[in-house]
Amino acid sequence: MKCFECGEEVPYQGRGRPRTRCEGCMTPRREYMREYDQRPEVKEKRREYRQRPEVKEKHRKRQREYHQRPEVKEKRREYDQRPENKERRRVVMREYRQRPEVKERKREYIREYRRKKAEREEEEA
Repeated sequence: MKCFECGEEVPYQGRGRPRTRCEGCMTPRREYMREYDQRPEVKEKRREYRQRPEVKEKHRKRQREYHQRPEVKEKRREYDQRPENKERRRVVMREYRQRPEVKERKREYIREYRRKKAEREEEEA
């Protein structure tokens, strides 16, 4: 990404929307807000805000709507078909399944499933 003002390369830090100006071209207000956003008390306030149920639900709704769009589904499908991504996903999932908390959750899920299945069979009989 290039800076709008001077054309210098602006590094993308891998999260959120990429910056449009380099640090030298930022307005004083933008520069101040960038520093302000990094303060621990501001981060804590934002974290608390995002944990509120109504805010979480609003965000989930927006995400669901976005991911249901056909062009987004197609883009994701193309990304998933790349060989390097298929292999990476396999490795990540293999490691994830080996975690003790994940194994316990799965065991609990299976127990609950079998219990409900047995109850349904009793009701039918």
